Amino acid sequence: MSCNNSVNIFLIGLMSSMKTDIRTTNIDQQQLMTFAYIFSVTMMVVFALLSNILSVDTFRQTQLRSTSVGFHLLLYSYCSISVLLLLEIRLIQLLDSLSYEAFLSICNVITPISSILTRICLWMNGLIALQRALQSFELGILWNRIRSRETGFILVLVISICVSLMHVPELISRRTLPDLTARGKFICQIKYSEILLILNTMFSFIHVFLPVSLNMLANCLILASISRRRANIHGTTYWSQWIRHFHRHGHLFISPTLTIVCHMFWLIIINFVSFRFVFYLNWYLH
Repeated sequence: MSCNNSVNIFLIGLMSSMKTDIRTTNIDQQQLMTFAYIFSVTMMVVFALLSNILSVDTFRQTQLRSTSVGFHLLLYSYCSISVLLLLEIRLIQLLDSLSYEAFLSICNVITPISSILTRICLWMNGLIALQRALQSFELGILWNRIRSRETGFILVLVISICVSLMHVPELISRRTLPDLTARGKFICQIKYSEILLILNTMFSFIHVFLPVSLNMLANCLILASISRRRANIHGTTYWSQWIRHFHRHGHLFISPTLTIVCHMFWLIIINFVSFRFVFYLNWYLH
């Protein structure tokens, strides 16, 4: 396998990273590492599945799913269950006896679907938070239609289509390649061109930054609604109540803030590694 001018970087997925880590260790430790990876991932999947199954059992009730928030939470739970099951299926990659056809289907079909559903779940999380925030406001007829169940379903459908289209560069760039560390075995890699790498980086940023921003906006709207009511009741200023409740509910901002910060570090690292790779590749070729 050789690199050429159209290749900027090899981006290795989680399962492929596990597989490479296992195959590059001593033979007597490979079985133990395989068991450790499978056991840890499976335990997380089991607990997450139980949580989402309980959520489905709760939100499938007619009274709850008739509301826009309840309907979105039900869809979110189903989507999460699908992602978790696909994650467990992807563990099959760790089997050394896997044929090329089976590995190809996991690399080019199962993994992209899992990635698409994960992004859809992230968007739905932001939409649910925004819907929940809008429920606390007394809005007009137009806003009531926007936050209705029908509009929410259309919005989820549009987002699902857009997310799927944004994954086209990844689908084009996916490759099932021979594993250089183990003869006769395979590894799933994403082989981006320079343009597709930039495009995928932009899409990755959008899929994280916008849903998380919706979540933070929803938290701000909820605080604004509470602060306004409290200020009217107690005869205090709006901002004093806002600061007071921000200190009380500030933990709601920790998760989205850390998500943005971590993703920014990831983007910086990816772009830095990509730049270094292109620089050394051009230097080597010329």
